[in-house]
Amino acid sequence: MGSKVILDSPKLLDETLVTLTEACSHFPVRCSRPSIERWLRTGSRGTVLESALICGKRYTSVEAINRFVRNQLHVESDKSTPKRRRMSHKEIAEATRRYGLPEPLPATEPDTSCQNGCRETVQHF
Repeated sequence: MGSKVILDSPKLLDETLVTLTEACSHFPVRCSRPSIERWLRTGSRGTVLESALICGKRYTSVEAINRFVRNQLHVESDKSTPKRRRMSHKEIAEATRRYGLPEPLPATEPDTSCQNGCRETVQHF
């Protein structure tokens, strides 16, 4: 009976194989073996770390780690989240009229009439 090899990727056998414990030192950031096992099973951000099961022991390769990290960086740079910005007074007024909301309260101004020099905030209507 021969040894059993199960591959995620056929090219893995031509690469530099490392155990999962050794793989921890090949990542650019500190990681743990459970993290690597999770990346093998479920992946991260749509990318699974390639591995091979050889004689009952799980391996990955330095090249597979580099591909995985490169894909993570690529996915990260593709995220185009819009930047939050403040609405102008004109936009607020238009939105309140459009949705039938009550007019916003006037901005607060510091009360300069305080005798003790404190900075109380008073709303003027």
